[in-house]
Amino acid sequence: MTDLGPALVALIAAGAIAVGGLFATGADGPRTALVIDAAAGADGRELVDSRLHEVDAAVRLPRTSAEARTNVRYFAAQDYRVIVAGPRASAAAEATGVTAVRAPDLAGALAAARR
Repeated sequence: MTDLGPALVALIAAGAIAVGGLFATGADGPRTALVIDAAAGADGRELVDSRLHEVDAAVRLPRTSAEARTNVRYFAAQDYRVIVAGPRASAAAEATGVTAVRAPDLAGALAAARR
């Protein structure tokens, strides 16, 4: 028989995050999301460039084109200002018809997020 405990905990956590998002205020303007190809968002042996920890934005580092499309569609549906960097993320915005700010690289995406 399957143990449903971990799945139930994950479902409750996801629900809490979603409810928290409903109460978040957008007083400073639209929320921002960065969708950056995993290779572009890494720093050497570190999986995530340390500069991404300092930006006030939701960050996703998709490894595949399918992940990039999912991330871009999700953030667009949630009314985020979407910034993409890297060939996969940029192609995902194009393929899904999402209006996104296109940055040439991680530094460009970080600069766009601060605007």
